[in-house]
Amino acid sequence: MFYLFSGMERGESRRLVFRALLVLAGLVALVGAAGLLLGWREVVRLWPFLGYGLVPVFLASILTAIGAPVIWIGGAGELAAVRGGAANLLVTGVGVAAYCLSLGWGDPAGRVQMFGLIHLGVAIVALLLLVANRRVPWVDERPTPVLVRIAFGIFGLTLVAVGTALVLKQDVLPWPLEAETSVVYGLIFLGAAVYFAYGLWRPVWGNAKGRLAGFLAYDLVLVVPFVRLWPSSPSLSLAVYLAVIVASALLAIWYLAVSPRYRLWTRS
Repeated sequence: MFYLFSGMERGESRRLVFRALLVLAGLVALVGAAGLLLGWREVVRLWPFLGYGLVPVFLASILTAIGAPVIWIGGAGELAAVRGGAANLLVTGVGVAAYCLSLGWGDPAGRVQMFGLIHLGVAIVALLLLVANRRVPWVDERPTPVLVRIAFGIFGLTLVAVGTALVLKQDVLPWPLEAETSVVYGLIFLGAAVYFAYGLWRPVWGNAKGRLAGFLAYDLVLVVPFVRLWPSSPSLSLAVYLAVIVASALLAIWYLAVSPRYRLWTRS
């Protein structure tokens, strides 16, 4: 597998295979998100902790936010953008694997250990992708718009703050969490912060499109459940979360679909 990835610049056929694998991986993530939203037992049981309330919806939003950029990267051929997502999955995978494997020895069913091993495998694949794609050039090297960079900075800092609080098992989300779920969420948020940090470190438009696609996918999954939550549980955290969802969705829609200069089908 490493040979295939590291050698994709040597032939267009290998590049096409790699792109197809990315699209397939993105579709698998979307199917997993659909399974969580629809309550498919085979998918839901992969989550080893309690999953009441908005837990399945939130997990579905994470999978959707991963799947949408991966499909775009494979479809558009902007393979350098793999690096940011791989860094995200590496940080999250290592963190979740270490945490779950430290917990899992008391789980007689082995579900926590399996969850940790899955994330360890994700981390290994992410590391291979980082190494194999370290010199792949950008296709669209236009500078990322200043407004998008500012948004990436704000969201990155927010993710660090919220992720750290969740790892410390603080109650910062609009719904209650079990301690284990809080830690795993926090590690996911910290991995996402790395993703946005890389978007600031390499501020080219080819590196920003996937993040905006992930924004929009994440927002579309969460906005209706969060709006429905408001009448029964109005709170400052929910208001802030809704404001972030709406703002990020509008930003993504403008740059990906409306802006004559930056929309997806505009040539670089």
